[in-house]
Amino acid sequence: MSRSRQRSSRALVVLGLVALCIVLWLLRGAIDPEPTAPAPIAATAAARPAATVLPAPLPALPELARAEPLELRGQDTVDPCTAGFEPTIPPGYDTVTADSVTVAWLPAATPRTGAFDVAVAPTAVAYLVNGLLAEAAALTGTFRRERLAVIVYPSREALHAATRAPAWAGGIYDGGAVRIAASPSDDLGVEIVALRHELMHAQLHTAVGCMPSWFNEGLAMYFAGAPPIRTWLRMLRSPDAYDLRSLQVPTFAMMTDEQAERAYAESLAMVVMIVERAGELGLRTAVQTLRTATRDAPRAGLELWDNLYPGTGHRELLDGLAHRVFAAGSRSDVDRIFQGAVCCSGLRAVAELRCHGTAPRSDRRRWTDQTSTPRAVCDTTW
Repeated sequence: MSRSRQRSSRALVVLGLVALCIVLWLLRGAIDPEPTAPAPIAATAAARPAATVLPAPLPALPELARAEPLELRGQDTVDPCTAGFEPTIPPGYDTVTADSVTVAWLPAATPRTGAFDVAVAPTAVAYLVNGLLAEAAALTGTFRRERLAVIVYPSREALHAATRAPAWAGGIYDGGAVRIAASPSDDLGVEIVALRHELMHAQLHTAVGCMPSWFNEGLAMYFAGAPPIRTWLRMLRSPDAYDLRSLQVPTFAMMTDEQAERAYAESLAMVVMIVERAGELGLRTAVQTLRTATRDAPRAGLELWDNLYPGTGHRELLDGLAHRVFAAGSRSDVDRIFQGAVCCSGLRAVAELRCHGTAPRSDRRRWTDQTSTPRAVCDTTW
């Protein structure tokens, strides 16, 4: 009897608990109302962030006309009475810098056709330029130019197209950079004579400034080495009344090629006269005279020749040139030499040039004189 009462009590407890759960479940809405569904989130917030919308591009500005390269015509350098500038390296060119000299070149752009052709050696060229600038400074008694860019174009055609240099020029100095053409047949892949010539222009431009073209070009030719032998001999063979005052201008830019050829030869003869009379010290004296003259009036130095050698004209210049080239003492000596063929040695350096006369040969126009020391090249067309 007691067991059945215990079972009944347990059943009632269970039923009571179940009933309580049912009541609580029915009342849950009142006790804990179900929250209303949240408003849908904006699509832009739920979705992946959209790409930023950029404003429409501004209308393209009209392209400015590119500055035309300087028209040099009869000259391979800038007017020294004008200021220099910082050059721009052409697009696509590689560069290397050594001791404030930067060389720019276009790799693998110059074809090599000869068995001994070489590519441009930019690092070696940069160090060479440093040495040549120091040499130019020592020759002129000036401080070495601090910085310089040398741009090597793949060919002469590329050089002329980019710079509008004269057709005969192997390089130019434009006031900012020395620009030369690659030359695979030469050491280091560049023409050293052209490089030396333009480096002297660059040195004089910063160290001296305004000067007459005869001094600028004559000194550059002297530093480069090779004399204009054909033009000099033509001047000596048929002397004329050339006006040296026409060379007392800052630039030969308005000259034709023929006029420039003569002007360059006369200019070098004037520099040679300075060296013959006073040695290379005379060149440093001329530079100092220029710097003194231009201190107050920049163009006062254009009359340098008259200040150095008052009253010395073209006849005296030719007499000095004849003595330098032939060791001739009189005009009759020169005329006698030109009755035959002319033989010359030292054709690569002004200081070493020596010429003499010899009997012409009927079987050859050009030959080597084996009897002279050093050996000389003879040519009936000189």
